[in-house]
Amino acid sequence: MSKLVLHATLYVARLLGPLFILVGGLTLWRTRRRESRWSLAGSVLAVLGIASMAFALCYLPLSMMFASVLGPVNRLVERVSGETPQAKVSSYLTLVARGDQDGALALWPANERLGPEYEVRRHSVTTELEELGPELSHGVLKIEWWTNCCEPQVITDSREAGFARLWVEVSNGNEPRQYIFDLLVRGSYWGEMEGYPVRHWQILDVYPVEREPLVWRWPGY
Repeated sequence: MSKLVLHATLYVARLLGPLFILVGGLTLWRTRRRESRWSLAGSVLAVLGIASMAFALCYLPLSMMFASVLGPVNRLVERVSGETPQAKVSSYLTLVARGDQDGALALWPANERLGPEYEVRRHSVTTELEELGPELSHGVLKIEWWTNCCEPQVITDSREAGFARLWVEVSNGNEPRQYIFDLLVRGSYWGEMEGYPVRHWQILDVYPVEREPLVWRWPGY
């Protein structure tokens, strides 16, 4: 079962389980009171509701147990393997400083679905940064963490984040400039619900701080 199907099933079970129990219980009670017999439909609904709740209640504690054990280990794996937003930004800017535009763009991959404006930005921003030369240096000023499941929103727990927005100052010894780097976890990420697995971050958008994002335009920006 894929992650998407599993979590969709879990969501439906948590949503419909109590409803089935309530409707089934009321049907059983009314049928028993009026006709002195048990209702087959009510029994089926009640059993389905109980089974759904049992599935949800058993799965969540199990996944949370794995999260408490494997979560810290997976966060360490991310840091060691360079799978953090900060490391991805550093790798991109290191390649830019070396004049390796193709290598830098490989870390900020093309996406035909985002249209020609996105492709223009990839090349123009990379060229603009490349012009700062080999003396280019940078520092991360701020990181904004977002959840990317259901309704994306800003969060404080980076372990739950599937999207990160970084304010980065770049300079070559002259007047510093600020850029925003938007990074997204590849594939679906459900945080604690799936045991905080190792994330694989990818640059989604890079733009001067005074410009608007082309991709991640959720309220709250």
